[in-house]
Order: sequence, then C-alpha cells, then structure tokens
Amino acid sequence: MKAVQQLSPRKIWGQTLAQLVLIAGSIFMAFPLVYQLVASFCTQQAFLHSGWFPIPDSLYLGNYVQAFVALQTGNLLVWIFNTLVRIVWYILVPGVVAVLGGYIFSRLQWRGREAMFVVLLASMIVPSIVYMLPQYLLLARWPLAGGNDIVGQGGHGFINDWPALLLPNLVNAYYIFLLRQTFYSIPSDYEDAARVDGANTLQVLWHVYLPMLKPALTVLVIFQSMHIWNDYIWPLATVGGNADLWTISVGVQRAMTMVSDEHSHMLNYPLAFTLATLTTIPIVLLFLFLQRYFKEGVQGMGLKG
Repeated sequence: MKAVQQLSPRKIWGQTLAQLVLIAGSIFMAFPLVYQLVASFCTQQAFLHSGWFPIPDSLYLGNYVQAFVALQTGNLLVWIFNTLVRIVWYILVPGVVAVLGGYIFSRLQWRGREAMFVVLLASMIVPSIVYMLPQYLLLARWPLAGGNDIVGQGGHGFINDWPALLLPNLVNAYYIFLLRQTFYSIPSDYEDAARVDGANTLQVLWHVYLPMLKPALTVLVIFQSMHIWNDYIWPLATVGGNADLWTISVGVQRAMTMVSDEHSHMLNYPLAFTLATLTTIPIVLLFLFLQRYFKEGVQGMGLKG
C-alpha cells in the first residue's frame, strides 16, 4: 500500500490562510444581516446610544408588533400578491426563453450563431439604468392604451397598470448563457437516443433535457425571486401612483414613512430594521430550500459526476 502523502508546511499554511480569508469574508458578508436582526430588538433610545453595533437593553418585541400593524394598515396581502405574480411571471417567461435560447445556441447549427451569441453577451455590458427611461417612455406612449391615440399621445399608456410590471426584460442574456453552458455539459448521446425512438424537439427538451437542467433552473429561480422581491425603482416609477399595484418593496418603503417618531420626526430605525428583517425572511427560506442545487447550477453543470 502506498503511504499517505504528508502535506508540506507550505501547503498547510496556504490552506490555513485560505480558510481564514473565507471566514473573514463570511463575517463581512453576514455583518449587515446580523446588525439588522439585533437592531430590530432594540428600542429607539437603546439604538441611538449604541456604538458601532446595536446592543439591546432587553429582548424588545414591540417593534415586531408595530411592524405587523403598519404592514396590515398598508394592505400587506395585496403587496405580497402583486410581488408573487411578478415572480412567477418572470420565472416562467424568461425561463422558457432561456431554455429555448440555450438549446438553439448550443445544439442547433446555423449560420451566424457565434456572432449572434457575442452580440447577446455584449448586451450585458449596458447597465440597466441606461435603458430604464426608454422603457418608461415606450410604455407611457403605447398606442391605443391608457387613453393614448394611435401615435401614443394623450394618455398614460401602460403606466400605473399591470403591463408596466410584466412586459419589460423578458429576455435575460445571462440566463441564456447559463443554460447554453449547461447544455454543453450534457452529452448529445441522450438526444440522439431520443431521436432514434421518434421524439421531436419539444419532447427531447421536456423529457430528456429538462430534468438535467434542474441545477441551472434553480439558479434562475433564486436569482429572479431575489431580484423581483427587492425590485424598487421600476415599480416605484411605473405604478407608484396606483396603490393597488404596489409591490412589497414599494409598500414597505411607504410603511416606513409611517413609523417616524412623532415628536422628533426622526425615523424609527429599529422599527425600519424590523420591517426589513420581515421582508428578508421569505428569500432566505427560499435559498435554504434550494441551496443543494445552487452550487452545481452556478458552475453550469447539468449532470452529477
């Protein structure tokens, strides 16, 4: 039997240093969440008299009681429903586009495929804030919508209406790239065998590839859920004037305006942290539920080795 190879002191120090860097990075990333959670159990006076880290005098639960009251007053269920509708929509539609796009750019041979893929990736360079105003004007001047005439004048178009929350950004270049790389990691023998058995393209995608794409699709679900749940600027700009269409981010921001101190007109920071903590819980639970697929999906692996 071969003797067990002993690690050199240099490798041991290297691994130890790497572990220390990872631990420090984890603490740095977790610090805002811990700060927010601890501050939610402070009174306003205890928080203002704390130093770099909030230290509650006692386990104060009044912030959570006030937060629930503020959320219920602001129609919390409507905000959650509107946000969930967007999450489901932006998982299904961009997900289908990503699967079809990944298959087209990886399995089908056609002239100009690589050039088109480079153009698709180049679109990721443009910051989203750049095309936010053109998108807003496009929706506001949509012909024959919201009182507009045939040339898009005279009304508000789709502003303060559902299409403003559902139409933009239905094609995501990153997800197409992720699915393309995942398709490349799957041997084409699976598709060849299905074709021999008489399966068409849709049957191959549904019965052969889709089960193998679960890790990559899990990444899509997590990223889209986080993005839509936290999306604030676009809903505020497009449906801020219609309280019936507020999402959770817009609703919580408006709820925070109701929790300022009546005497000093200062924001009740512990109560604001409490609202932020409550709205963070669903995304944390979603990640914990799907985390076993997350690492494999980010790496673009379609099969377990």
